[in-house]
Amino acid sequence: MNNIKRRFLYAFAVLALCGCAVGPDFEAPKYDAPKSWEGNGDAEAHLDKDRGISPEELSQWWKLFGDDQLVSLIERAFEGNPDLELAMAKIRQTRAGVGITQSGLFPTIDINADLTDRSSDGMGGSHVYYGAGANASWEIDIFGGTRRSVESAIETYKASLADKCATRISVAAEVARNYFQYRALQQQIIITKNNLNTQKKTYNITKQRKANGFVSQLDVVRAAAQVETTSSEIPQLESSLAQARHAIEFLLGLNPNSLVEELSQPKPLPEFEKFVPTSVPAELVKRRPDVISAEYALHAAVAEIGYAEADYYPRFYITGSVSYAAPEIGDIARNKYGSWSVGPNVSWNIFQAGKTYYNVEQSHALAQTQSITWKKTVLQALQEVEDNLVAAIKERERIDYMSRIVENQRKAFELSSVLYTEGEIEFLDLLDTQRSLLSAEQNQITTRRLFIDYMIVLYKALGGGWTPEDMIDKELDKDAVPPLLLPEDGSKNQNPAADLNGA
Repeated sequence: MNNIKRRFLYAFAVLALCGCAVGPDFEAPKYDAPKSWEGNGDAEAHLDKDRGISPEELSQWWKLFGDDQLVSLIERAFEGNPDLELAMAKIRQTRAGVGITQSGLFPTIDINADLTDRSSDGMGGSHVYYGAGANASWEIDIFGGTRRSVESAIETYKASLADKCATRISVAAEVARNYFQYRALQQQIIITKNNLNTQKKTYNITKQRKANGFVSQLDVVRAAAQVETTSSEIPQLESSLAQARHAIEFLLGLNPNSLVEELSQPKPLPEFEKFVPTSVPAELVKRRPDVISAEYALHAAVAEIGYAEADYYPRFYITGSVSYAAPEIGDIARNKYGSWSVGPNVSWNIFQAGKTYYNVEQSHALAQTQSITWKKTVLQALQEVEDNLVAAIKERERIDYMSRIVENQRKAFELSSVLYTEGEIEFLDLLDTQRSLLSAEQNQITTRRLFIDYMIVLYKALGGGWTPEDMIDKELDKDAVPPLLLPEDGSKNQNPAADLNGA
């Protein structure tokens, strides 16, 4: 009998190892991306086509601006940003989910102990019995339902790692955008104050000319009104400046006003106007973490189909139990007080009012949804690159125009000042050149900031700001008991970082 049992158990083990997993196997989605960026033609005409950018530079694009303070802010944001902390918590959650799901591949063992007062005669006599035992159960995953569930959990875990990288990209881009917004506002405040000083000088000159009888009181009032108008712009700019700093502080996980002293010294915007993407659209699919995450999510959804389909089939178990009950606690382990059993069990739900069918249908629909989401993510990524590439090119053209406009407006104002002092032109002409100069200088700063902003978003759209090393779960405890089933064999389904080497 014991020999028969051993053979039976061996047969079950062989079936578990050799059994095929139900449901479809995952196939990576494919998309026929264009062979080049449409905007590259214009880029070669207007930007430095020999400069380009390497994958290494793209992974840390913020260093290309040559601003050590920006680099420091972004690195600190990687350490303290709340969204990145949430992404790490999500990784811990999905990592634990893998452990929970994979536990279904192993036997479960429970132990128990009890103390029973048993009546032995009609006179109320009783005897105390001490009991102890253990139960074990192991589901033999013949049809692969549990394996599909583990597969889905692993892909969900890897998606959370890719989401962390996507969050890292967003954090770097937002810090850079707010930083250069802050620097642009500082420059606009300086420009406005310089123009205000000039307008105050004009106001004093106008009062002097009025005292000498050369102009009317109307010119004095107009000069005073222009001084007040320009003065009124400064509080609004200072408010925007504080808000931009608050945004940076939040991104770094700091309290408001933590960076007041560090950012107080104004800096000019960088003259960063040379760039052409050297990658092709097909590479974008491998580089963008959101696209990678969408593929992992699709894989997880496909695996869930197999998990749902497994309910169509019977479940096979090997169960065993041992129990002892003795009047003396020291006699519990003696054979005459014990019993045991071991053997196979089968469970098969043959009627659930269509529950299994609809679970399978729901899983197919979810997989279809994730497939559409992946395609949408790819299309959106391609659109973002093209939009920001074109916007950067055209804004670069505007920078040249704005530089010439500012130069001409400054000459016009200088000439108008001389002519007004000599009485050759009316005050309104001088006032008009003052307003035009201030507007041109403000627009020049805005144009340069917009160009930088488009470049930052372009780097983000190209998937810049992370490396395959950022996909490694550094918190994963390799010595955990039981260990997660994530062998570092470089396989597509097991090692998240290996999926992205060369991406």
